[in-house]
Amino acid sequence: MTGAAQAERRLAFVAEWYQAEAAIIRTFLVTYFVADEAVEVFDQRSKKTFLRRTKIPELTQRDFFVGSKINVFGRQFDIVDYADESTRSNLAKYRKRGFVLLKNNMWHKHLGKFLKTLINNKININNGQMVQFTPKMVTQFLSGKPKNEVVSSVLMNELLAGPAISLELIGDNVVEIMTACVKYKGPDGVNDSSSVKLSSSLEELFEQEDVRYGIYCPATEEDVAIDLKFFFEDRLSIMKECLFKNSTLAIIKPHSIKDGLLGDIVEEILANGFNVTAMRMILMARINCEEFYEVYRGILPEYIPMVAQLASGVCMCLEIASADPGKSSYGEFRTFCGPMDPEIAKLLRPHTLRAKFGKSKVLNAIHCTDLPDDTNLELQYMFKILD
Repeated sequence: MTGAAQAERRLAFVAEWYQAEAAIIRTFLVTYFVADEAVEVFDQRSKKTFLRRTKIPELTQRDFFVGSKINVFGRQFDIVDYADESTRSNLAKYRKRGFVLLKNNMWHKHLGKFLKTLINNKININNGQMVQFTPKMVTQFLSGKPKNEVVSSVLMNELLAGPAISLELIGDNVVEIMTACVKYKGPDGVNDSSSVKLSSSLEELFEQEDVRYGIYCPATEEDVAIDLKFFFEDRLSIMKECLFKNSTLAIIKPHSIKDGLLGDIVEEILANGFNVTAMRMILMARINCEEFYEVYRGILPEYIPMVAQLASGVCMCLEIASADPGKSSYGEFRTFCGPMDPEIAKLLRPHTLRAKFGKSKVLNAIHCTDLPDDTNLELQYMFKILD
């Protein structure tokens, strides 16, 4: 591609914005210009430009694919389709959607490593939540699946055994890769025929039987769409509720997720005496970020960039509980996160999360609740108030 062609390269998408005041969905043409990393938004109803070509530092090319959600100056746009064949041909192969369900007996031991391995193999986590099945919901989930009574019965019992984690995946050939992972039996086993060559890190992960048998994933793109709709679009009240008892909130910030650190941070949390008792990924509107950080307005000079960072992409919200019920989850986890400034954390508490993964006061990897009386308020806000 010549320099001139590269300079003009653009990605075009059809996006939807829900206008709450009028209770209508409006359609926009969103264009991302690769060379100068700028965004342009055109209102297809009024035939007017909503946003002229503008650089938005919080957004990168990785944020633009069908199924993603982006924030543009306070408005959340859902990208629902490609707007031209050039964009479709450029991205359709590399931005496939996949789905995986981690069963209760698997994720407690392997969640961090599982996420980290997928991300290191360029399979990103676009959405996720911890879910709690009821018998009725399991029956509904299995209703369209192949009618193998033994397999269905086993899966039903596994899903009723405790909370599971549902994940939307984005990556090149992600459906084929995850199907090959489930079928992988190690170098000494008999592998099902597959055209996909797994990386050594995926082979190492799925050589473990409790990982291989501890997940469910659909084998076709059509089934992926059905499962994603069930878990992330249908309003089934399937998300597991918080404990709200001796627990606290953690938010893995958007910059950490974009930098591929989600699995590393989760692995550190689970390996250092904490349990994850509720989980959801969410893209927060700017007004909600301002509301959430309201306590810092006029107190911290970083308030505005903190809001911008939290609104810049999806974040992972976790309810954290100490593995030792005799300890304060709030106090233990706040200490484990370390000082707000990562530079100070590196000097005083080098083993803390912010020392390991933070870059600055704003890009400090993770939010934790500052005051003990605010733990339930923050959990309520993230898991109940925000929809």
